[in-house]
Amino acid sequence: MDENSQKYIDYQHPTSRDQWRFYLVTVLITGVIVAGYFLGLPPYYLGWIAFATATFSVAGNDAVQTVGTFIESKKSVHWIPKIALLGGLLVVVHIYGWIKDDGEIHFHRLDRFPETTEFNLIQLLAPVILVIITRMRAPVSTTFLVLGLFGGQNIDKMLTKSFLGYGLAFFSAIVIWAILAKVDPHEYTEEHIPNPVSERRWSTLQWFSTIFLWVAWLFQDTANIAVYLPRQLNWIELCIALGILVLSIGAILKTNGGTIQEVVSEKSDIKWAKAATIVDLIYGSILVIFQMISNLPMSTTWVFLGLLAGREIILNVVTYRDLPYLDTFRKVGKDVILASLGIAVSIAIYILSTMVYPENNSFKFEFFKPGVKTPLSYQN
Repeated sequence: MDENSQKYIDYQHPTSRDQWRFYLVTVLITGVIVAGYFLGLPPYYLGWIAFATATFSVAGNDAVQTVGTFIESKKSVHWIPKIALLGGLLVVVHIYGWIKDDGEIHFHRLDRFPETTEFNLIQLLAPVILVIITRMRAPVSTTFLVLGLFGGQNIDKMLTKSFLGYGLAFFSAIVIWAILAKVDPHEYTEEHIPNPVSERRWSTLQWFSTIFLWVAWLFQDTANIAVYLPRQLNWIELCIALGILVLSIGAILKTNGGTIQEVVSEKSDIKWAKAATIVDLIYGSILVIFQMISNLPMSTTWVFLGLLAGREIILNVVTYRDLPYLDTFRKVGKDVILASLGIAVSIAIYILSTMVYPENNSFKFEFFKPGVKTPLSYQN
């Protein structure tokens, strides 16, 4: 295939041949993990294998919420400058955390999770499950699917914090875009094409909004993959971990987000730099607010979906676009249903883990137990 034809590969809609290749690789990875587990490979090496898998699966699933708008509005930009920016920031942020926290890179998000010295098979295979779900275009919360298996006593608190994040993002989007649509209603019509000069200005600003959001997300979600590593890393381990992380984000940018990018692509005018910049700034600000409230992990996926849902609904109501309304609610409802199914699957996998490996789960799932202290009462 020549260089020009490669530019038009549709990574969001892979061919059947691509799908077969993907699932063959997935089966191979699963085989390596299962074989290593039953052959008695030391937990240290099993953790690194799971970390590498989790890096690509977590980053692949969460890319839609962190750099999805960036990818959508910067498709004309070559992927190398994008990886230089995001990969460079990733390295700087983690080196900062590593120095500041004496070799740790989870930014205190795992303080409530005991360090795992013996992995069970379900914990090791969780990233593989996430890879498959991501391929099916489902925006699943990696926080619940992965971290839930390592700290089940925190699930109820993480759910509460995540739903609060969804609500805050949803209502913030309604208020902000209601004001923006009233100030300049012509900008939000379907046939609107931004002024080239204004679009270039906003395109420049978007690089900065992406930096802000990317850093905020790294502080929040690195814990989802760092849970497979020793809590304290030496400099060699840090370099290996950063190398794997940079490779994963490079693959995501090279494929323009992959199949799950459709969650962003189908939303209204998100391809324009101004819309993408405002989304990034609001989303990043909400993540920072919740980071200041508590170091408990939360589902950033739900915050992102709440923001897109509120925005899509209010633009429909205020500008009368995308009629009939059913189409808008179909888009919003599909994301919520898929994310809710993701939480259900995550909790089901956790419960299965406690049943299969009761000796590795000293805490029980008590979200529905009467008299349990409310999640809102947790402190930093």
